Parts: sequence; C-alpha cells; structure tokens
Amino acid sequence: MNSQNKKALDVQGNKDAEGQKIIVHNKHNGANQRWKIIYTDKSDKPPTSGFIKEWGLYGNRPFFIRSRMPMKRVIEAHGANRLLINRYKAKTTQKFYFNPVSKMIYSNHWKNYCMEITGKGESTKFLLTSTCNSKWW
Repeated sequence: MNSQNKKALDVQGNKDAEGQKIIVHNKHNGANQRWKIIYTDKSDKPPTSGFIKEWGLYGNRPFFIRSRMPMKRVIEAHGANRLLINRYKAKTTQKFYFNPVSKMIYSNHWKNYCMEITGKGESTKFLLTSTCNSKWW
C-alpha cells in the first residue's frame, strides 16, 4: 500500500468542538488525527501479560480514545451508532475493548457493537455497528 492510500480517524473539519463528528480521512498526521489509548485501570506499571504486540493493544481491557487536540475530548458513541467527540466524564465516558480473537474494537456498553469503516474501508463513515466485519482495511 502506498502512502497516498493510507487512512486515519479524523475529527471532521479539524474543529475541537463538543459533539464534532468522527470520520475516516486521508492520513496527514494533523492534531485532529492523533489519538491516545487510555486504559481505565490505574496501575503504575503496565501488565506483563495481555499485550498483543502485533496490534499494539491489550486484549479485553477497557479503554477510551482521547484526541490529542487541545481540549483532549474523547470518542463517544451516541445512539449505539454515531461516533463523536465529547468532554471526558469519569463516570459516563464511553469505553471500548479490543477482542484479540475477532480483531475488532467493541463498545463496552453495547457489547455486540464494534467499530467499522463502511464501504470496505473506502468511506469516510466511521461508526459502531452490530454487523461486525473482522476485516481490517
């Protein structure tokens, strides 16, 4: 795959605003495409087991996804479908987990919903869906 075809999660319009839509866009490494996985346990040291090097994620361990834009908003699922950015709220922020068997990222709230790029990875639509397709685009 050449670098021109690489895609990344993107905060639409590069706007750091509450409820802004999350889409898939050509990769340009702008602040609106940089994210940080934050695991919800408060351990001082990362666990020595459970890390899947190939994917760079821990299996079945809850996390939220935080934007590296100035307001550090997090990805939230609204209505078990649309993915937007919102302020972090300790008790209600949407959490996700990586299933190493299916290789999909699932909602921790709607357990049968996973993240998907529609249109076989060619669309800008990034959402939660119950038709979890385990193909990585």
